[in-house]
Amino acid sequence: MKKNFYAIKRILAVVVTATLVFSVVGGTAATVFAAQTVYEQKTTQTLTRGVTYEENSRMTTDGIQNIYALTVDLTESTLELKEVESKTEYGLKETTQKILTDNGAIAGVNSDFFGMSGKYSAGFGPVVRNGELVSAGTSVNHDKNQYGSYVLDKNGNSVFTYFKTTATFTNGTKSMNLSSINKVTSMTFPIYFDKQAAGTTADLDKRFGDLVKFVVQNDTITYISKSGETVNVPDDGYLIVMNNNFYTKDGWGYQVGDHVSMQVTSTINFDQIDTAFGGGGLLLLKGQEAPATNIVAAGRQPRTAFGVSQDGKKAILMVVDGRGESIGATHAEMAALMRSYGAYEALHLDGGGSSTMVAKTVDDVVPQLKNVPSDKAQRKVIASVGVFQNAHWGEIEEIGITTVDEHTQPGKTAEFIVYGLDAYKNKIALNPSDVTLEVTGVEGSWNGFTFSPATTGAYTVTATYAKNVAPQQAMPEQPMENEEITEEDTQETIDNETEENTEENTENQEQTEQQNNQEIQQPETKTLTATANATCYPTARLGVANNDIKIKSVGQSAKMYVTAYDAHGFGKAVTKDATYTVANPAIGSMDGNTFTAKAIGSTYVKCSWGGQDVYVVVTVGNAPKVSAPSNTASVDPMVGSVTKQNDGAFYVNITGQLSYADPSKIDPAAYEAQRSRVRTAADSGADVTIYGGPCDVTTPTIQDSLTWNGSYRFMSRQGASVVMLAASKGIRATDASQYGKMAMDFDAANNDNIIIVTDLTPSDYPSQAEANYFRAFLSKYVAQGKNVFVVSGTGTAYWASVKDGVRYINLPDLWRADGTPNSNVYMLKIRIDGENATYQRVKI
Repeated sequence: MKKNFYAIKRILAVVVTATLVFSVVGGTAATVFAAQTVYEQKTTQTLTRGVTYEENSRMTTDGIQNIYALTVDLTESTLELKEVESKTEYGLKETTQKILTDNGAIAGVNSDFFGMSGKYSAGFGPVVRNGELVSAGTSVNHDKNQYGSYVLDKNGNSVFTYFKTTATFTNGTKSMNLSSINKVTSMTFPIYFDKQAAGTTADLDKRFGDLVKFVVQNDTITYISKSGETVNVPDDGYLIVMNNNFYTKDGWGYQVGDHVSMQVTSTINFDQIDTAFGGGGLLLLKGQEAPATNIVAAGRQPRTAFGVSQDGKKAILMVVDGRGESIGATHAEMAALMRSYGAYEALHLDGGGSSTMVAKTVDDVVPQLKNVPSDKAQRKVIASVGVFQNAHWGEIEEIGITTVDEHTQPGKTAEFIVYGLDAYKNKIALNPSDVTLEVTGVEGSWNGFTFSPATTGAYTVTATYAKNVAPQQAMPEQPMENEEITEEDTQETIDNETEENTEENTENQEQTEQQNNQEIQQPETKTLTATANATCYPTARLGVANNDIKIKSVGQSAKMYVTAYDAHGFGKAVTKDATYTVANPAIGSMDGNTFTAKAIGSTYVKCSWGGQDVYVVVTVGNAPKVSAPSNTASVDPMVGSVTKQNDGAFYVNITGQLSYADPSKIDPAAYEAQRSRVRTAADSGADVTIYGGPCDVTTPTIQDSLTWNGSYRFMSRQGASVVMLAASKGIRATDASQYGKMAMDFDAANNDNIIIVTDLTPSDYPSQAEANYFRAFLSKYVAQGKNVFVVSGTGTAYWASVKDGVRYINLPDLWRADGTPNSNVYMLKIRIDGENATYQRVKI
């Protein structure tokens, strides 16, 4: 049952000065992105029926822009969209995640602007929930439009507007202006307070020790409290609350028994509103960018916005990260983003460090933080807009399977989660005994949903759940459409059939009942299945978070963290499983993964697991550091001998940089001889030669080739996509359009093998954020089962590493910085046979 907002709703119907109007002045102008989007990485999930959640990481010409968006079907009857606040205490600031979780939302964002200082605050905008006015301020938008609001009326119409409200309390002789309805800030001026806020003033009295309360029932002051006295809020009335100083100066003219009234004016008629919440300046009006108000921070910032589609059937809640790896968005960019997601009208919500997106995906038990707040942690806010699913859980309609450990290694288990989903995507736990699990690709055993591989390789898990479905009852035969049946026809049929069938019915009744009982006892079975892919490859090497630990003094400790990497560079933590051996026990000892110093000196610790070892040097005090043995590692399974054969395979040779920055400093004959030597080797034993760095050899090659020219190039040959990628300043700063070109070329060619030849390896990019973005770009093709090579040409050393399914290889330059030939020049030879690739480094 809804609570009545005593007095206020009754008054508003009379004195409302304007209803649901736009209060915007000035012109509007459509604005396009200042930064061009060249590529985007997007994932979309259904949270519940009618709600989708999307993460979109865009590479723009100005940097990475990370976008998080909720799209809500407002026509879905079981969904509810509303602003909520702390359930712990009225006016208490809490994180968006806690507010939404405590209120039972499945997703949402931070909402209204609020006062930043202190533990408590109040939003600046109005709050209406389920047709009841919860709170409204009287201090905003009187001089100019600054803080916008979203309003949904009881006819389902959405309006974005700037509202103004005033509230006056009077006994006919004396009047006082109220600073708010149920909004508690500094209590400098009186406020209206009712049960929408709290049942008593106990929490208020803890925060403010000198409050005086007028208790009003039936338009009469029934009690005036002492300063600091806690009172109950009447069911059929309200309180006027003020500090004692204000009461002494301006409240003396009120007495118990006074007949009082509230005079409230507002530009929105709260009596006609179902939902309302406040925000910042308006963002879109009638599909066009609205003028930015002075409270909208200029430039690119973290931002939160809310909008509704033109037909009013869809709501969009969006957060854009900023002040970190993501560049944020300008007012104009945010308007364009919201419009691109379907918004026709929209407003800013609180941005900056407040911008927070929370969602409960199918893998989450409770709503989780999804974006990266600019403060590096969630800011405590006053309110959040949540999406609520009010449907009761139903029967399982589909099942899903989640891989907790997608990449494991021998000796480690892989955990899977199998669950059911009802029609509203509510997640329903399943018992392992109710699910059949089958594995193809490897051998192994199951313990519940935990798999222990006994052999290695890639494998697929298929989960099957048998759902019993009640049989459909046979429907009685119905008359054909338009066939008229009269009462006389019906009675005649009954009379005729009664006599003829009585004897037959008696004989067949028992048999019919038995058949019906058998049919009822045989429910239909519907089989539901879901699959997941995983791998189990041998441990190839171990890695540690820090291989050179320094401890200041005896008695202090340091921890070691060990990761095991398989042959394709996928890592798994094995800190608790590894064994630790201290070379010199006099220097220190290990307890689990913790080293404790016993004496000044230096030693090393051998960390072992899966047949591999990694060493950590530990130095206590200022002792000289010892040297540790080399770490062990298995040979990459793709490494092998590559010699061109007439076997239908495709052979590629790749070199590093052949030219020198200033050839005039080198003897011309020597310069020509060294380049010719490498050129001859590269042109032999291959179908294609790739010159992977600046190459000033001008004589024609004797075979198909691709030569570095400092810009994007693409070649597709016999199952291999070869790209030359200019990245000396990072890809974006060099030529951001290369992201889009690569994606288009790779997807169009759809080759099983990708070779990217570049002038800077990702780990050396000026922006680590872009390095991570590029690796995420590559992961898409690794997930498709493609072999991916990133071959860089820089420096004077050869190195190779495997990470997350990508092989990173560096080919050294032909010349040293001083102009002398590099004696350690290597060429990369690759053999490609369909989806199989083999590579070999060859010293020239």
